[in-house]
This record gives sequence, C-alpha cells and structure tokens, in this order.
Amino acid sequence: MYNIRFFNRKNIGKKFSRKLRINNKFPAIIYGKKIKEIPITIHSNEMININLKNFFSKKFKLINEKNKIFEVKIIDIQYHPYKITKIYHIDFLFI
Repeated sequence: MYNIRFFNRKNIGKKFSRKLRINNKFPAIIYGKKIKEIPITIHSNEMININLKNFFSKKFKLINEKNKIFEVKIIDIQYHPYKITKIYHIDFLFI
C-alpha cells in the first residue's frame, strides 16, 4: 500500500488548477458514499515513485497535514495531452 501526502484546498476552478500545476502540484478529489467530496492538492513529487500501471487494483493511503488517513482507490487519472507523464487530475474513491 502506498502513502501519499496531501493538502486540503478551498479554491476550485480552472484558474486555481493552472496555478497549482505551475507550482508542480495538481488537483485531486476524494469522494465516496460515507464522506462528502473533499477537494485536495497533491505535490507531483509524491507520485513520482508510484507505478501507476494497473492502478485500479491498488489501494492507497492518503495522509493530510493533520495526519488523518483516508484509505482510497484510484478511479480515474487525467494526464497532460502532450506530456504523458504529467498528471492533471486524480479521482480517489474512499473505501
């Protein structure tokens, strides 16, 4: 199981997402039946060492700044259209 650190974000939208990507971060979201949607920010360096092949079958632990842990699975990953290794957005499902 992989551990990924994240930060909660209050701002949403295209303008804010572009600013995140310029700063080597990207937006993501956690959702599920038991929780309300949580928009988050992940630093791109957190995802470098993770092999995302067959990511649908892997479980991840997301840890926020207050050390609260969310056990999740990746539902969808959006990549940059030309730079295939650059992540644009990730959807996580709370287990």
